[in-house]
Amino acid sequence: MRKPVRAVMASAGILASPADAGAHLVNTGLGPVYDGVAHFAMSPEVILPIIALGILAGLRGLAHARTSVVILPTAWVIFGFVGMLLGPLAVSPAYESLPLLMLGGLAAADIRMPTWCMALLAILLGAFEGYNFGSAYFATGDGPAAVVGSAGLVFVLIALVSAAVLKTKWNWTRIAMRVLGSWTAASGMLLLGWGLR
Repeated sequence: MRKPVRAVMASAGILASPADAGAHLVNTGLGPVYDGVAHFAMSPEVILPIIALGILAGLRGLAHARTSVVILPTAWVIFGFVGMLLGPLAVSPAYESLPLLMLGGLAAADIRMPTWCMALLAILLGAFEGYNFGSAYFATGDGPAAVVGSAGLVFVLIALVSAAVLKTKWNWTRIAMRVLGSWTAASGMLLLGWGLR
């Protein structure tokens, strides 16, 4: 008598388990703009590449910093809207480590580059992360305000980081910024290993 009960309970448990799980969007109760800000603020895998880009731009000088501050939020909004229209892509989590590895490695190496290269990096980062962020709001009606709210925080973050790095005058502070870039690249390696697991 006990074996049929166990079989029924096990079957019910298997049938009740979800096929896949998805992350939920942050709901602050303050409106979609602040929901977008909170969603961005709780995504360290998105914040770290922006910090690495700010470090790289600040190490390269004022023109690079200004370029990244203008282009990154603009690309974020444009590709965020595209992501809202097209929806999420079936991409391996391992690809989320690429911005961390690339930008962290460039900041750690303190690579010299022309301003147009910094603009290209800002466009690529804004396209990748903005699309992912916007596609999370594919099925909701308050996506545009959330994307604009998150882009505001992207602007503040890249502006503060690049300005702080621009103010570094001593060699040891530049080395400290490069060390932060290497830590970002190391975080990318950890994320890559987790994604490939």
